[in-house]
Amino acid sequence: MVGKTLIILTSVLLGLHHPAMADGPGRIYTQPADTDQGQVTGSVKGTTLTHAIAMERDRKRVYLGKLDAGNTAFRFGHLPVGRYDLVLVTADQRIIEGLGLGSQSQLDEDRTKHLNQSIAKADSFFNRHTIHRSGTADGVALVFVERIRDGQILRGSGEEINANLRRLEVVELRAADDDWQMVGTRHLFREEAPKVKGLPFLTHQQLPTLGGLRVGATARDLGTIDLTTK
Repeated sequence: MVGKTLIILTSVLLGLHHPAMADGPGRIYTQPADTDQGQVTGSVKGTTLTHAIAMERDRKRVYLGKLDAGNTAFRFGHLPVGRYDLVLVTADQRIIEGLGLGSQSQLDEDRTKHLNQSIAKADSFFNRHTIHRSGTADGVALVFVERIRDGQILRGSGEEINANLRRLEVVELRAADDDWQMVGTRHLFREEAPKVKGLPFLTHQQLPTLGGLRVGATARDLGTIDLTTK
């Protein structure tokens, strides 16, 4: 019993004295299977891309697309048959998405406040967050959230990261009396960002044509997406 107490106490002390730790984006993206033949391609004009992401409507699988040499065209290969929503992250700090979140949230001020509080408490590692968009239906809220950590960050090795961290996720919450209970989250993106004070959140744009894409055995080309207007 004494041994267990010492282990617990040591763990608590380590937690108190060590800054937050992080070791890269983790296992966010699903590895494509060669047996799946679905393909989605497209390109953009007016900017260049850093990431192209495809998420299945059930939010269980997320795929990272391949970019061409000029970072203006993307390709997803070996996707399973299903429906997908795309998320594009641009080099000029924008995020364009077609996520299926349901009907736009129509919550009163009190419920909105509680929703924000639940999102904030869900992950204390990131000290700042913003809700880009949310949808509610039948007591369930799906919320597209961006989080930033701009405090000290250490890798597992103890090395300090000279950068901030940014993460994108879709959070699922269920109504519980007058509050919200978080029941799941699906990460879409987690990358280092420049170590600057007050790192701004990405500029958000919803583009419905990027949502609900049906993918089968035949390749699907979305053509050129005009992102000239911010």
